[in-house]
Amino acid sequence: MIIEETSVSRRPKRAMPAWLLGALVVAYILIALNRSLWGEAHDALAVSQGTAGFWALSIAVWGRLIANMVLTVAIVLWPRIGKPLLAILILVSAASAYYTQTFGVRLNEEIIQSIFETTRAEAGALITPAFLGWMALYGVLPVVIIAVLPVRFMPMWRSLGVRAAIILVAAAMLLLPHFLVGRNYIYFERNHRGMYDVYHPYAALSGTFHYLQRDVFRKKPVVTPIGTDAALAPSAAMAARKRVVVLVVGETARAENQSLQGYGRDTNPEMKREGAIYFSDAWSCGTATTVSVPCMFSNMTREKFDKPAAKARWNALDVLQHAGVDVFWRDNDEGCKDVCARVPNDDVTDAKIAGLCDASGCVDDILVGDLPERLAKMRSPALLVLHIKGSHGPAYFKRYPAEFNVFKPGCETAEVQTCSYAQTVASYDNTILYTDHILGKVVEALKAEPDTDSAMMYLSDHGESLGENDVYLHGADWATAPSQQKHIPMLMWLSPGWVRDSGLRMDCVAQRRVQPASQDNLFHTLLGFFGTRTEVYKPELDLLAGCQG
Repeated sequence: MIIEETSVSRRPKRAMPAWLLGALVVAYILIALNRSLWGEAHDALAVSQGTAGFWALSIAVWGRLIANMVLTVAIVLWPRIGKPLLAILILVSAASAYYTQTFGVRLNEEIIQSIFETTRAEAGALITPAFLGWMALYGVLPVVIIAVLPVRFMPMWRSLGVRAAIILVAAAMLLLPHFLVGRNYIYFERNHRGMYDVYHPYAALSGTFHYLQRDVFRKKPVVTPIGTDAALAPSAAMAARKRVVVLVVGETARAENQSLQGYGRDTNPEMKREGAIYFSDAWSCGTATTVSVPCMFSNMTREKFDKPAAKARWNALDVLQHAGVDVFWRDNDEGCKDVCARVPNDDVTDAKIAGLCDASGCVDDILVGDLPERLAKMRSPALLVLHIKGSHGPAYFKRYPAEFNVFKPGCETAEVQTCSYAQTVASYDNTILYTDHILGKVVEALKAEPDTDSAMMYLSDHGESLGENDVYLHGADWATAPSQQKHIPMLMWLSPGWVRDSGLRMDCVAQRRVQPASQDNLFHTLLGFFGTRTEVYKPELDLLAGCQG
């Protein structure tokens, strides 16, 4: 119920003044739904303790965070629309707070984009009983109370005056840091910008705005070709033997849990048996699929990568297709993030195949069951990209068939925070073991064609936190993210014919595999696989170029 105050005699005695409701909502969101924010702000300020102007800096930081929320509520709290808008602020804050406080997730732009672009099955895995209970208590209940609470608004002109005063005071508090502490605050903001990724509802609303502005409402860019001079070297283009590369793009696999990396559990038995070349010092471009996948296929390095710019130009697949390579992308994850927009592709995430698919999606065997037939259809030279679901969390237990439930006891729920660390790791390790099986199936299919020079390369898009320091999942800012989210597995398998016809010196490759590598290398390594000549190819970034001849 919303009541507009018109006179003292007609004023309902039991109605709450609108300004008091606004103050209570501000207090509720800041105190109950922003516990992570205050913890981060405290830790960030602790670094500056003892410096000149510390107390002024502290007042400026606290004041700015509070004023931001006061300003937001003052702007939205109007008759008729005030309650629905407050409800949105509370519900968004409650949902954000659950994932921040439960999993340590940071709602940066990459995570917001992932939320919008994830599949229904993946989104459903995050809506757990614990989340629904949290939302009922911290989101729905306060909204219901506000909905039934009688609220008294001042007459329009008086309301405008009071509202203007509140907005001016809040705006002054937002500007106060620059007058109180000047450069100190600028440095603080620069060094602790990530603090705003756990500021609710600011993080979610700001991220959504930027996502819509950048990827939805912005005019689709005209894609600029690069590498238009690309051509296959005569030795590759006219080779008598068929030449096939299968690139497997992994999901959420971290190097730390690979037995080829030295991990205690035997999580890579098939790749060890096949003699895979494992690059032990490989790193991702980002900590979220929305960054890493476009980045790894771009010819930009991580330091220079820009998503809009990458989206507006050709990537490795385009250049290879232009050069004459038969390129095909098959997806069982969250889509190719526009990387495969201009090449033939197939999305199997919504397939309905008994034994392989259920309401949560399909296991990765769906990509390799018909692999021999798929490879037979492709002309030489060919590049087949398989985007697997891999170790996508938090429902790790759903990522592998029952026969791969080897490491026990596991975590049989998407609410991994309720499991012990050992249980979470066990289920995660089973996903790594199953991915190894998928890679083994790829190698098996390639080995079945002895007259074909074949290669398989695998790398994950990013890693994963499994509860270390109470951080789960991924998506942290790259600069501050733990190594578990950035250090990734990367490996190759090369057929004997490939090694022979490429003139590879395997002793050199053995030395290269322990040197630093990253997703920056993929663009140039893919071009190098096919002997592609083009001005955009940089041999120094090709993992194998230095070992040929």
